[in-house]
Amino acid sequence: MPIIFRFKGFEIRFWYRFEEKRMHIHAISDEVNIKIWLEPEIELASIKGNVNESLISEIIKEVKANEQLCKNKWREYLGE
Repeated sequence: MPIIFRFKGFEIRFWYRFEEKRMHIHAISDEVNIKIWLEPEIELASIKGNVNESLISEIIKEVKANEQLCKNKWREYLGE
């Protein structure tokens, strides 16, 4: 699935499964997968792997700064 942008060693990307329609992205590194909801507001959904809280906060802040880009890529990919 598409990579939206990169930040501090993480690929910010999404993949879509038909059973989960709520808009979200993943911040993925070799050892960590952070799922972040984009709607109704940006918030942490889940974390797999070990990552410190300050880095999670930085990633969420960067996703917020790129919120429209993330949402536009989601809509573009799904043809919405």
